[in-house]
Amino acid sequence: MGCNQSKAVQVSSPGKAQASTAPTSPVSTASLRSVTLPRELNKIPDPGYRLFVLLQMTLSRDEEDELIWAKIIKICDKTPTAAIYQHQETGDTPLHLACRILTAFPFQGGEGIVSPLDAMRVLVRCSAEIASCTNQNGNLALHDMIRPSVSSPEALQYQTQIINLLITSDYESSVEYLSRTNVTYDPRDGACTPLYHAVASMPDDFNAPPGPTVKLISAIHFPCPTMVAAKNDANYDKPLALLYRRFSRQFDLSEKFFPGDNSRREVLDHRQRYKTAAMNTWKIILALLDPLLDKKKSVSDFYMVHAAVRMDCPPDLLRYIIETRPEEVRQTNERGRLPLHVAAGSKSSTESSAASRYHYKFVIDELLYSYPDGAASTDADNMLPLQLAVNSGKTWIGGGTKSLYDVYPDAMARVTVEDFPLIKSALSFSTTFLEEREADVKKTDSIVKEEHYDAIMMVQKPDADLGDVISAMWANEEDGGVQLLGCVAITNMAKKCKRETELRAIALTSVTTVVNAMKNHPNEPAVQEKACGALRLLAPADNYREVSFAASGAAASIVSAMQAHVSDAIVQQEACSAIRHIVKNGGPERATVIASVSGFTALQNALGAHPRDAKVQREACLALEALTCFPDANLPDLPGVQTAPLLEAAKARHPKECGKTAEIVLSRLS
Repeated sequence: MGCNQSKAVQVSSPGKAQASTAPTSPVSTASLRSVTLPRELNKIPDPGYRLFVLLQMTLSRDEEDELIWAKIIKICDKTPTAAIYQHQETGDTPLHLACRILTAFPFQGGEGIVSPLDAMRVLVRCSAEIASCTNQNGNLALHDMIRPSVSSPEALQYQTQIINLLITSDYESSVEYLSRTNVTYDPRDGACTPLYHAVASMPDDFNAPPGPTVKLISAIHFPCPTMVAAKNDANYDKPLALLYRRFSRQFDLSEKFFPGDNSRREVLDHRQRYKTAAMNTWKIILALLDPLLDKKKSVSDFYMVHAAVRMDCPPDLLRYIIETRPEEVRQTNERGRLPLHVAAGSKSSTESSAASRYHYKFVIDELLYSYPDGAASTDADNMLPLQLAVNSGKTWIGGGTKSLYDVYPDAMARVTVEDFPLIKSALSFSTTFLEEREADVKKTDSIVKEEHYDAIMMVQKPDADLGDVISAMWANEEDGGVQLLGCVAITNMAKKCKRETELRAIALTSVTTVVNAMKNHPNEPAVQEKACGALRLLAPADNYREVSFAASGAAASIVSAMQAHVSDAIVQQEACSAIRHIVKNGGPERATVIASVSGFTALQNALGAHPRDAKVQREACLALEALTCFPDANLPDLPGVQTAPLLEAAKARHPKECGKTAEIVLSRLS
């Protein structure tokens, strides 16, 4: 607790601090004459403690004191040493409390009212050390400014200005704080990076792009640009992943359909608001990928795909960027490098995690799929992607080296294989594999399985790391075995959770991964079954930190699984159960989403296709009960004519499992 060791100051009386000679108020003295302090404060002899008590009193109120910023300046103008006060028990300074006041009572401005920025400048000018002081929790005053709480443009603008002021006041201490991965605000959210906390608490920005949130997040990100790829201590989520989920949710809401005439003004306004919010979120993503973007003469100087590859971009976001900017995959940067060269040359060490190694494979595979000719392209140094991959220490399969070799095997002639024993061994195996494939078809199966043996073995480990499982599933999305076992691993982790916070931490990165498995293997019932089971357990995390079972495609994928595998009782049972839990946790909005993707029809088919399976009948009835229990849900006309006979049959055949639930649904259909 305290300030930097070289300039530590802690006072509880005027006698313990030296008066500051720094200029104080930027506000005219005449504007402060009418400002008076409460009488009880005048009885406190210590000016520092008087200022501290004034700020405490303001924080304890239910409404803002508009003159609080002028009062701060008035006290500091008279006694500059008041700003240096540090409470002996909490370690808080007046600057700490002033920052909390601003976030508790966002400043909206007003004619003739002294702004918080003016007051903060005075506090910093009175004491060069105050921005460096930490309280008993080890936090700078900057800590209290990180999380935005309102969407008011004025409030966010002041918050951004004060963040810039605090960072420049002590750049070294600020960078040290912003580089942490263990910052905690609410124990339920766990320890994360300050940048992640800022993004997580950021309100939807409906202001004309670029809205105030863009500058706010950029101010926090600019001093420590590498933190965009830093993993939180509490979970495997990262700011870019969180922002992309946010963007997906906002974009999904911008296309939302309402009952009745969708050309109504209120509907159009709703869609435009969320379209604007999505655009602002996208601008934040751009700013995080390139902190200097707004300082460049032209946006054409910025290649988003190159930046995404360098920044360890989340898989789903990287795929979206490549799909929306396919021309950039073929463009070279100032070093003559394609994004494929950048990915191949990214340094990898033997100490890197499996997640890191598998991530390279995913990136390289995505780029090769979009532009396979890139494997035969040289950069300004006449280097091929395969050469860069080998030189950077990437593994044969998991690192994507084999993917480059398979597309352009002639590149291996440029590699001195003897200098890389592991590559030589892998290449020898690969050559044997090609020869045996031509000679004996039966041997192909066993060797093809061997190609993904390491990933399959890893995801089956009882103590498998979630980050490794997620990364392996994305990198091996074409392998049904990896996807199935990955879903099982996620399910097992979810079952072990004793607290909701643990489940939420898993869901942050798992939901989109499981949905991706379902989309890549629609015809494999085992994958669909295990994926539905995982989503059922993860459903309580819906709407937490932008996790959305609608925008992610989870709800639609579950219904698609039911439609594709009507005859598979286990798939129907798991899918029905998943729908029930999604609607139970998501409420009327999720019921509306399920109905909009033909969920009622899928549940009818489940009842009709498996009349004698008590488990399927029970789960289907429970899912129908969940869907029909929200009067405010936007549901189509319930097909009572088709559904009623099926419910009657379920009630008659399985009275214990379905009797009561079927009666409830029948009463709602009538």
